[in-house]
Amino acid sequence: MIPCYVSGKGMYATDATWAFKIAVMALLQSSGLGYDTRAHYYRKQFPEMADAKFSRMVCDPIEQYDKDWPGWQLENRKRYENEDALITAFFLERDLGFQAEAKVAIFGFDEAGFGSGVNVMRFIHAGKPVLGFYNPDSSHAGYNIHNVMQLAMNYPRLVTLHRVSSVDKITTRVVAWLENYSMTLTAGS
Repeated sequence: MIPCYVSGKGMYATDATWAFKIAVMALLQSSGLGYDTRAHYYRKQFPEMADAKFSRMVCDPIEQYDKDWPGWQLENRKRYENEDALITAFFLERDLGFQAEAKVAIFGFDEAGFGSGVNVMRFIHAGKPVLGFYNPDSSHAGYNIHNVMQLAMNYPRLVTLHRVSSVDKITTRVVAWLENYSMTLTAGS
């Protein structure tokens, strides 16, 4: 199974990003091709939670549900000047771990923000493949889709970008891409 980092808009995501993330996480688990590193980590904290509720929960900022957050917060409060710095340090520690474990990243760019840009560049600079999706019918309010398209043009060996009209179209492309990636790994060993 391929460890994957499934990403998209974070804190202010709407149904578009939630639907993307939930569909990709479910596909990874059901196909046996991979798993989302964040979901894999948090499933240990919430083993009994129903899949749909769990998948939706892990789309939210981790300080809202991580069971280690209250203790970490108390232990580290004096190290940081304010609450925002404290939350950022906690999230960054966890998220960098999820990214390090992942061999590939799968991004939904319909609501991409600055955080998505930072994260996708981390994967590119680490030499890890990125599969991205965007819906041409989305308003792309707040960002320029052409900036996202530049990723595939600037880094064609690492970034695969698909224009899709619905979440339903994403799953077959994810499977094909991961199967191809898996074959590349097998051929390289």
